[in-house]
Amino acid sequence: MESTGKPNDPLSRFALSIFWINGLLLRTGDRLTRSIGQSSARWQVLGRVGDQPQTVAQIARDMGHARQSVQRVADVLAKEGLIVYQNNPANRRAPLLELTPHGADILRTISSLNEEWARHIMTKLNPEQLDAVADALEEIAHILEADEQQTSQQETRKEERL
Repeated sequence: MESTGKPNDPLSRFALSIFWINGLLLRTGDRLTRSIGQSSARWQVLGRVGDQPQTVAQIARDMGHARQSVQRVADVLAKEGLIVYQNNPANRRAPLLELTPHGADILRTISSLNEEWARHIMTKLNPEQLDAVADALEEIAHILEADEQQTSQQETRKEERL
C-alpha cells in the first residue's frame, strides 16, 4: 500500500471503492426510510418481492446475503403485514414472499423518497459518466459471476474425486 492508504493493485482499489459506495448507499437508504419505520435491508426485500413473488433463498442469492439474514427481515415484514408467505407450487418447502397492499404502499412511499433524493444527487453527478460506470460494473459483474461459477464447478469435481 502507498502512504495514502490506497492499494497498489487496481482490483483491490476497485473492491474497496465498491465497499465504500455500498456503505454510503446503505446509510442513505436507512436515512431515507427511517421516517416510515423502514431500513435499507427491509427496502431491499420489499423491492425484490415488489417485482414478483420470490423465495427467501432467491432473494438472498440475488442480493449476496445469507439466507438466514433475509429470513429474519422477511419474518419481521410478514409480522408487520407488509408481505405474506404464499404456497410455492415449485417447492412446498420454500414459500414465496408476496407484497400485501400495505407493503405495496410502503414500497411506493420509499420509491418516492428515493426519487426525490435521486433528483437532488443527480445535480451533482454526470449522467453520462454514471451510465458508463454502470456499464463497466455490469461487465465486471458478469466476469465475476462466470469466474464464481467456474470455480464452484472445479471445486465440485475435486470433491467428487475424493
